[in-house]
Amino acid sequence: MSTTTLNQGTGKELRKLFAKLAESIRETLGSLVGRELNAQPVEFSIGDAESLQAGLGRSHAVVRGALDKDYAGKTLCTLIDVGDACTMAGLLMMTPENVIEQRRQGGKLEGEDKEAFGELANVLCSGISATLRADVTNVDIRLQDHGVLSPGSDALALLPSGPLVLCKVKLRIEGYPEGHAWIVVDRPTAEAWNKGVLDDAPTVVAAPIAPVANAPAADGSRASEEDVEDIPAAPIRGVLHAYLASAELLRVLRRSCRRVGLDLRRHGRAEVPNPAAHRGEIVLLDVPTGEERRIDWGKRLKEYPGGETKVVLLLHRPSRARVTHAFRSQADVILGLPVEEPQLSAKFNSLLEP
Repeated sequence: MSTTTLNQGTGKELRKLFAKLAESIRETLGSLVGRELNAQPVEFSIGDAESLQAGLGRSHAVVRGALDKDYAGKTLCTLIDVGDACTMAGLLMMTPENVIEQRRQGGKLEGEDKEAFGELANVLCSGISATLRADVTNVDIRLQDHGVLSPGSDALALLPSGPLVLCKVKLRIEGYPEGHAWIVVDRPTAEAWNKGVLDDAPTVVAAPIAPVANAPAADGSRASEEDVEDIPAAPIRGVLHAYLASAELLRVLRRSCRRVGLDLRRHGRAEVPNPAAHRGEIVLLDVPTGEERRIDWGKRLKEYPGGETKVVLLLHRPSRARVTHAFRSQADVILGLPVEEPQLSAKFNSLLEP
């Protein structure tokens, strides 16, 4: 089956939905890797797995999301050029820029990059799920798996069979060359979301679709809560050292620090805070379940002689026992997740007051 362009006059509802999905990709992955990311749909077409693979030219990482509820058994796939996939994985792990560039050129997603991309894929599906639930009745999506589609490999091992609707997305990671990604779903599902039949016409070129404002973020909130650039930058009043166990909190932290005037300095998951290095500063500790040692890190920071370090604990699934443990650590702020930016900003402001 050859690929044919979707008639510009058809698929109005589907185009709106896919523009929101692209915005979800931009928001979710951009916040995780800490770089500005642009994702804009530029073309819609109808084809199949083999025709899509033939047009890719090089390897792509494939995130397979399993649809549920009314669409159980269906799959929505997101394809990302393997060079961009390596870049985002490297940025997530804070890999040196020269190493990231080497892996981009190598064109292989493997080892620690593949593992880090799995984390990105999981959060990406959460963001897409929030978008779909807001616009489609009785649907959900979760990460099924991820892999790499290479030239000459079996496309049907990773992509749905039968006629597919293909949305080509212009993708650019800040500081790196522009590339493309794809959003792929089977045609019957696409037509159900469109609430009408799709008309494919190879002689008509689809016009680019402008990015959609107010699209859902990875946590289900809307972009109307303000993106980082929309928040007036307050004068710097202090430093926040964030020891994150995952990158999901980065977006809300960036927005909050910009609003209250904190210089955000992110630390890797494996780093342990040095009490002597944080005197007079604010340290935020992300505490997943089963990692209570992070609460004890906070206690050491508070008990360091002459430290006067302010400690913020963000508890995943807070329980009475975990909150009690956190309270005994003498933390200045204890919050359960999820946390909203205004709430977090208010707490930071209180720590910055004389």
